Amino acid sequence: MSLQVDESLYRRLFREFLRQSYINGLHPFLYHSPVRLAKAVWLAFLTSLVIYTHIVIVNLTQEYLVQPTEIHLSPDLVHVANSPFPAVGVCTANKISQRRLRSYALKLYQHQANSSQRAVAEDLDDMVDHLLVLAQFYLNPLEEERLNITELQRLHRLLTSYHDDSGYSVRDILRQLSPDCGELVIRGIVYGAPVNTSQLFLKRPTSSNVCCIFNYRRASYSQFADKRAEDDAEMSAVPKVVFESNSILNSVQFVLQDVAEEDYTKTFRSNSAFQLTIFPQEDYATVQSTTLGEVLVDHNTIVEIPIQPVFFSSGNAVRYVEPEKRRCYYPEEGSKLLNQSYYSLDECLLVCRSKSMMDHCGCVSPPMVGSPMAVTYCTLLDLPCLLRWKRIWYGHNEFAFLESNEEQLAQRKCEQCLPTCNGVSMSITTNVAPLRRALRSSGYLTGLLKGLTNERPLAIIKLFFKLRFAQATESQLVSTWVVLLNRFGGILSLMYGFSIVSYIEILYYLTGKWFVYIFRSLKRGNRGKSRQSHSLYWHELIPKTMRLQPQTTY
Repeated sequence: MSLQVDESLYRRLFREFLRQSYINGLHPFLYHSPVRLAKAVWLAFLTSLVIYTHIVIVNLTQEYLVQPTEIHLSPDLVHVANSPFPAVGVCTANKISQRRLRSYALKLYQHQANSSQRAVAEDLDDMVDHLLVLAQFYLNPLEEERLNITELQRLHRLLTSYHDDSGYSVRDILRQLSPDCGELVIRGIVYGAPVNTSQLFLKRPTSSNVCCIFNYRRASYSQFADKRAEDDAEMSAVPKVVFESNSILNSVQFVLQDVAEEDYTKTFRSNSAFQLTIFPQEDYATVQSTTLGEVLVDHNTIVEIPIQPVFFSSGNAVRYVEPEKRRCYYPEEGSKLLNQSYYSLDECLLVCRSKSMMDHCGCVSPPMVGSPMAVTYCTLLDLPCLLRWKRIWYGHNEFAFLESNEEQLAQRKCEQCLPTCNGVSMSITTNVAPLRRALRSSGYLTGLLKGLTNERPLAIIKLFFKLRFAQATESQLVSTWVVLLNRFGGILSLMYGFSIVSYIEILYYLTGKWFVYIFRSLKRGNRGKSRQSHSLYWHELIPKTMRLQPQTTY
């Protein structure tokens, strides 16, 4: 009997929910249908619809947990005159000039002969071979040790003694041994006007070579104060160039001339092409981090490089999103991260690599010191450690689970470096054409190459803005948890008129309403038992005389 009462209670509760609920599609279950299995088919359809809807909601929730905000990019057009022209680094494949190296080696050999120290080299050629070890301070991977630790110690003592025991700068020595900018970039035209290239190009060390850089605006970080002052004064004296918009006639053109073949000593690549690095004016010229990479200009070619800037900015609402989620830094955030006034993605990667060197070797490779952070400069005694660091940093193992903790840490050390939220990015393309050789031995007759011969390899580079207008995008915050809630409501309403109130309604019927019915049922049951315990039986209502009278049996 109690089981029947419970079943009737559940049926009554369920029917009341179907009758009073605001969810569409439940009322057909209350009415009789002449079609057999119609309610079963309708229940299966409604169940599948509910399951699919909630799968979509779960996926949207997971996407929101990964990326809680959505940023809308609104495009616009801006004139390229608002864009700064990038810096251009021109490097030769010959990292050390043979002529300059032999001249420097001769001075060291003579100093060795006049000193009481143990001989480093037996003759001049041996001294030249020893000094080539300086090129290993560049951050080129996969290099083997040229000298053992004993030979490095002797060369270190000789260089220290030669520089009056005040310390030597590998950075400045490499700069001294590389070709001058007047020898590498011999002619130029800036927007139709001839220029003196030796005044426009600055000779600066980079992480892979000593290059001649045009339109450079980065302060010097030389090891010595007088050298820093000299470099900064040289940069201040460079004539300012006002850049114009797109036109081949309004391009910046330079003639490159490589050194003679007998002047080659140290090359990293198998070819002898010129190397161009295009990067922002205030960044450190390094191909390891620039997003534009490196352009190789073969000998006897004309290379046109159209440059297309892209402006990007972020609204104030984006500022309140965490940098890890919006994937960019505002200027004050980047400055706080690096503890310096200037921030860019390349600058962050530079500082990160420098700190990695400091942690591994206690010093930083001198050509890479391009940051104002306080560091110790590596000497020849630290070169074996730097070579080990380069193998770890550039190392790649297909079997990642076999990597040591040190290798994993090196390859995942710069994940905190993000691009800026506001700024200008560049995209470049190249158009290459052959440069015909001079028909006469006296050289070319007209144009920018007039009077030049083909005795030494030549090349022409042209740089200009590709279009008159550039795309500008602004990032705006358009989605938060409120938008996610609106999506939920729209999906549920579209499918079956569902809402958050419907969830509360279901919860009410499963908890409050159900408990009320159970409580009332139990209360009525107790009341019935109480009436049965105090009821009078028929035997007690029979008069006493009738109870005493004997019964007759027939």
